[in-house]
Amino acid sequence: MNDNVSSARSDLQGLRLVRAFLRIRDQRTRSELVEQAERLAAEEPAESGSNLPGSPGFAERPADPLS
Repeated sequence: MNDNVSSARSDLQGLRLVRAFLRIRDQRTRSELVEQAERLAAEEPAESGSNLPGSPGFAERPADPLS
């Protein structure tokens, strides 16, 4: 149960982050934010099985044919 709560909280935080990022219109600010997030993520211990690009558990997905 605790893993489910933790996962749901993480999902909500990720959603908030994406929504806030999408409201930023200045491309320079967006780039700086991405670089900062990548620096912060590099300081954290890597999770095994992560689904993020560049992580060992990431599986490249084919492009969405509808986009």
